[in-house]
Amino acid sequence: MTLPQLISPKPFLTECGMETTLVYKDKVHLPCFSSLPLVDTDSGRKLISHYYNSYISIAAANGTGIVLDTRTWRGATPWAKPLALSTDKLLELNRAAVRLAKEARNNAMGGENNIPIVISGTMGPLRDAYEDTSASITLEDARAGYREQVGVLADAGVDFLGLMTVTNLNEAVAVVELAREVRLPVVVSFSIESDGRLLGGRSLESAIRMVDERTAGYVVYYGVNCAHPLRISAALREVPEDVRGRIGLIKANASLKSHEELDNSETLDRGDIAVYTDGFEGVLPLVPNVKVIGGCCGTDEEHLEAIAKRCIK
Repeated sequence: MTLPQLISPKPFLTECGMETTLVYKDKVHLPCFSSLPLVDTDSGRKLISHYYNSYISIAAANGTGIVLDTRTWRGATPWAKPLALSTDKLLELNRAAVRLAKEARNNAMGGENNIPIVISGTMGPLRDAYEDTSASITLEDARAGYREQVGVLADAGVDFLGLMTVTNLNEAVAVVELAREVRLPVVVSFSIESDGRLLGGRSLESAIRMVDERTAGYVVYYGVNCAHPLRISAALREVPEDVRGRIGLIKANASLKSHEELDNSETLDRGDIAVYTDGFEGVLPLVPNVKVIGGCCGTDEEHLEAIAKRCIK
């Protein structure tokens, strides 16, 4: 199957920062910042479905499709113990998370929100996203850590795998290799720091070139996420045009704060939406092959609506 966002004449939307919305707006406790345990309760499923439906409605109102993320960012087996789950239970919740996203898609079909909806089997780092693990997680470690999750997501029927907020290239390469083994497309999105580089100092250009070299260019497209649009545009200006052409996803934070500042914040910084939207519009000319746009930490439906109105053309 050709992914619908690859052949669309205009970018698809994806989600905004559901986890930060759940924590700061809905006052929901997310262990390890993971929404996966919510899939195990009626109230949790209803809340997730509510946000899925909101995102779908925004995309439909702006005449485009949407990529929905499964709540599996913290769903790899090394997260079982920190989440106080057995490995079997963790993998069961991965399956349930895919079912929940599919239900949102099925419920939209045939109605006023009948738009292309693509399900991303979303994955994340094997440890804290703000921890540099490049010297401590090997390729073999990463393959072992992701293998069962990839198998479950593939078996449950996601449309592609999406590795988000990654900075460890061993993790990126491992997921790409495993995606190829289960014959699924894969997207890799890097998180950048305030200086425009990955945690540990590697440049965005170097990261993309290295993963492409080690995986024979199997990645469908790359992404940049978890930074403000102004930070992303500054980083992209340092990236050669051929590498920028490989970037198809932008998911931007609401706040200009650093990751360290955000990690130690007691309140949510939603940023200035006008500055956010202007910044987002400034990013798009730098990524001529962009396929999907959306929000990351601190963003909500208002941010998503704002960039949809400004940037979906």
